[in-house]
Amino acid sequence: MTSTIRSAEGYQRPDYATAAAGTARRTGRAGQLHSFLRTTAVSAAGLAVFFAAWELAALQLPSSRLVSPQATLADLIRNFVFAPRLQVFGLGRVGYGSLLLYTVRNTVLGLVAGGFVGILLGLTSARLRLLRIFVDPLVLVLGTVPVLVAAPLFLLWFGVVPFTQVLLVAFYSAVMLTLFSQRAAENLDPLYERWATTFGAGLDVRIRNVLLPGTLPEILGGIRITLASAWGLETFAEILGAPSGIGQAIKALTNMNNVSGLLACVALVAISAILTDLLLLAIAGRIMRWA
Repeated sequence: MTSTIRSAEGYQRPDYATAAAGTARRTGRAGQLHSFLRTTAVSAAGLAVFFAAWELAALQLPSSRLVSPQATLADLIRNFVFAPRLQVFGLGRVGYGSLLLYTVRNTVLGLVAGGFVGILLGLTSARLRLLRIFVDPLVLVLGTVPVLVAAPLFLLWFGVVPFTQVLLVAFYSAVMLTLFSQRAAENLDPLYERWATTFGAGLDVRIRNVLLPGTLPEILGGIRITLASAWGLETFAEILGAPSGIGQAIKALTNMNNVSGLLACVALVAISAILTDLLLLAIAGRIMRWA
């Protein structure tokens, strides 16, 4: 419905500007809904194709190599709270769920600690030349060390304790986010910092009020990539040696040649990675509403 406004002569005329704004809002909401439905449909189709291919492959292969999605789900439900077969390997009275909580905790702690160090170091070194000269070779060397080499060293130095896995994830997260943060700072238009400098802003103020908000969208993309890698790092570190974790369950089930349990644990890690990525996107959307 078109609203009216009263002119100077006293008669009413339609308020076309308000009507146009309302139409634009309705069109925008309809477009967002259409985009959401289309994305959801494409994602559902992709999942359907994946599970269909899995089911078809399971029919062609023996159960000692691959089982169906239904068998994997049944194993997951049956052993989520308590998995008796894992007691044989000294993991105690645990299930997939409690082991997954250990993995989630270590992954999140490692990412947060490493992310804080990496982002701060990356943004600061992007603006301090002397620090950049020191940081770049260090990051280059540490970043090229394969996890297959680093993980056994961390176990040797710190022992089979939760701190070892957290430190390994934090180490690689810091290296990756240092590089992402440096690149994000380089891509930021220098005009904003020049404007802040003319008002007397020091380096700490520019980092907090200009660099960090301006580079946040690109850094969040780097955090998503780092988070995906962190899940693999944590699980691999647990397989090599850990007091608990889903990686230890994968190691034990592999030794027993339990394919359904192995796939159930892998599926749990994949689901957790997807959920944490969606949570990160939701948090980023709240933080960057201004963008």
